Amino acid sequence: MEIPAEVFEAEDALGWVYQFWQTAEKKRVNASGNKIGGADLSPVTQLFTENYMVRFLLENSLGAWWAARHPDSPLVDGWEYLRRLDDGTPAAGTFPEWPTTAAEVTVMDPCCGSGHFLVAMFGMLWRMRAEEEGLSPREAQDAVLRDNLFGLELDPRCTQIATFNVALEAWKQGGYREIPLPQIACSGVPVRQSLEEWLDGVPEHLRDTMSRLHFQFRHADTLGSLIDPRPANADERGDALFGRDMSISVTWDELQPHLAAKFAQEGAAGSVLDHVIEDVVQAAKLLADRYTLVATNPPYLKRGSQQPTLADYCEAHHFSARSDLATSILDRCITMTALGGTTVAVTPSNWLGQAYYQAFRDQVLSACIIIAIATLGPRAFTAITGEIVNPTLVLVTASTPSRNGRYFALDATNATSAQAKSVAIRADAEQSIEQSAVRRLNGSAIVTSASATEGDELSRYATSSIGLHMADNSRFRRGFWEVHPRSTAWRRILTTVERTQDFSGRDGVAFWPEGGRIHEDNPAARIQGRAAWNKEGVLVSLMGELRVTRYTGELFDNNTAALVPANPSDLAALWSYASSDQFNDDVRTIDRSLKVTNMSLTRVRVDWQSWKARADESGPLPEPHSDDPTQWLFKGDVATSTEPLQVAVARLLGHRWPDQEPDDLDRFADADGIVTVPNLGEGDAATRLRELLAAAYGDRWSGALEHSLVTDAGGKTGRLEDWLRDTFFAHHCKVFDNRPFLWHVWDGRKDGFSAILRYHRLDRPTLEKLTYTSLGAWIRRQEHEVDAGAAGAEARLAAAQQLQQNLELIIEGEAPYDVYVRWKPMHEQPIGWAPDLDDGVRLNIRPFVTAGILRSKVNVHWKTDRGKNPDGSERVNDLHPTLTERRTARAQHEAGSA
Repeated sequence: MEIPAEVFEAEDALGWVYQFWQTAEKKRVNASGNKIGGADLSPVTQLFTENYMVRFLLENSLGAWWAARHPDSPLVDGWEYLRRLDDGTPAAGTFPEWPTTAAEVTVMDPCCGSGHFLVAMFGMLWRMRAEEEGLSPREAQDAVLRDNLFGLELDPRCTQIATFNVALEAWKQGGYREIPLPQIACSGVPVRQSLEEWLDGVPEHLRDTMSRLHFQFRHADTLGSLIDPRPANADERGDALFGRDMSISVTWDELQPHLAAKFAQEGAAGSVLDHVIEDVVQAAKLLADRYTLVATNPPYLKRGSQQPTLADYCEAHHFSARSDLATSILDRCITMTALGGTTVAVTPSNWLGQAYYQAFRDQVLSACIIIAIATLGPRAFTAITGEIVNPTLVLVTASTPSRNGRYFALDATNATSAQAKSVAIRADAEQSIEQSAVRRLNGSAIVTSASATEGDELSRYATSSIGLHMADNSRFRRGFWEVHPRSTAWRRILTTVERTQDFSGRDGVAFWPEGGRIHEDNPAARIQGRAAWNKEGVLVSLMGELRVTRYTGELFDNNTAALVPANPSDLAALWSYASSDQFNDDVRTIDRSLKVTNMSLTRVRVDWQSWKARADESGPLPEPHSDDPTQWLFKGDVATSTEPLQVAVARLLGHRWPDQEPDDLDRFADADGIVTVPNLGEGDAATRLRELLAAAYGDRWSGALEHSLVTDAGGKTGRLEDWLRDTFFAHHCKVFDNRPFLWHVWDGRKDGFSAILRYHRLDRPTLEKLTYTSLGAWIRRQEHEVDAGAAGAEARLAAAQQLQQNLELIIEGEAPYDVYVRWKPMHEQPIGWAPDLDDGVRLNIRPFVTAGILRSKVNVHWKTDRGKNPDGSERVNDLHPTLTERRTARAQHEAGSA
């Protein structure tokens, strides 16, 4: 079908719309339609509703209604997403309260974006009317544009794009012609007049109604389709009447001329398709009407990211749904439907199970019939990657649910792509779930598994506690290896695990002075999890897949929750269940959010006796133990370690793990925490390390084992000397999360000077010993070799002297070779090299990184940390106060304290 070229002349309105459509639609750019309340939203919110989502929602609502009345219609055969029962009837039901003919069905998308839902509904409806009424395609299409199809959109440019897309579809299907103007209006044009100007000339009996509309429409560019012109005391499903006093009934015909006059004064008129439209007047009428089917993909925006105007409006008008803009709009959509009308939407999954939305779920379960739920999970959109967008397809009818009513549910969260999810909701077997059983669940979680309504609730057997919130992790959290092993200011803390295993997540400590009095330094901290402390249970990582580890009574952070059995003898049964795939599936059935709440963990239903039986079959649980040196349960054994060479080097430097017992390897520990790689009197590092390894492995030690250990640790040649000189430090940084406690300092030459330092011993005297004694001996050796004419000696001498100069700069501590600690006042800032281990590796290693004297790169930064200080200031790390400023502040403080 050819569309005349003159239609797309840039001079007319349609040409402009077409060009804008090319930019916004084909390039997947939404110029401003993704802004609600002043916040940028994900592209999923407006333009990019996936076709398979649209088809599933419409074919199981509008399509199911048609199939129930016209089972032999050829249209039905083309609906691949229409779910059927064994007898061939639609799984969604028959929609008995809908109109009897397609001509009477009205459909609305209140957040239409570029018109995906509108185009799809248009295509279904005109074919229905053509078949039902014997109309030609053109006649049926024009009839649908006049009678059936309606849309609203906050952004005026997207309104025009949607209008164009619907018109283009009509021309593609029925040929180019004059068509009825698509009834798509902009709901985002605000009133700018003052209330006095707005009410000027309005009859007395309309002034109350007009005042209320002025209040709502003055924020239309923020509220959009949330605006409801109907009075709060209007009949729930009756005609739209205006006015607070029900004895004064104001009809739309009475109000429209005055409203139109006011909007005309605002200059709100425009033109599209050569038709003059009063968009806001039309929007007000559309917002006041009710529809058979409301279908949309609302914007997603959590309450904390909303503009105050938007948040306050949702608080006042959609209180139970206020936690997300999407659920507020879903609530609004349900009120847009006529009695027995249906809402279908692409919503975030959070509201199905999270506690914040329980009141909204109770409202929906008591006042609506749930038709279908299809949870899609992450990666549901081809244009959006990652785990953040976690959508669910929802179909609900505004009618009182029956006692035995059921909905069908599909779960496509395990499908790993949009294509796979489209196949799953088209072909996988659905579950039939009794709505009243869901309503009886604690928390009223809307589940997608029938088993979630059976068995005992886990809360009968276990409690769940959320963990500690430190508020400033950069300041109050460390890797346990960073702090001195005998420090009393730090306490062990558990965190999330990457995979389920008996004992993991034990790499950190938290600042915990005087038994937990942390609020003096950290007023934003929340002390949570006390109920679980000093007990045994299961620690659950709350993000993504729910991986677990054993809990043994320590502090734990707020990215985890501790499950503690009510009866300690049930610990094995609890571990058996929580460490199974079934636990994750059960929890995710009731809580689809990226981070589940701890309350969701105990709302699952279980066959407890079967899990006790499985636990009995598995035998006793293991005692706490770890062979991983990054876990504080590790006890320093080299041969059984997951990183034997790293442990061996640490033992050589005199490092001890917190629970390490004295053993034979202690005799190899260096006395001062400095091991030079070349031999400067104590033996070279590789020889000393080899001796320690031979003692650790005993009869098993061999050249083949050495080669294997070195290659496993990243050494390319298999030689211990090469690995220690070239690879050790990079591997150490990788193992210990770029917070190394062994620092490999070198002069930049493989044949030059280098030494491995134990951070815990590296005070000023030790650094001076390295600079002037160890390095000094090497410099004197190179001076002798220069005198003797040895090859390369001059270059080695120059490199060593430069290293010495760099070390002297660090000892002196003038910028940029200083240490700055953002949480310390100026009088407590270090002067020269005077590190405080409690400040952590990230800050103390900075002058060494700046000087460029570490053997490998350390992936560490000193950007502004997340969050704010208690006084509201930024958490700035990149400062370099001069030594003069530091000394002056210290002197002033001491004088003031005298």
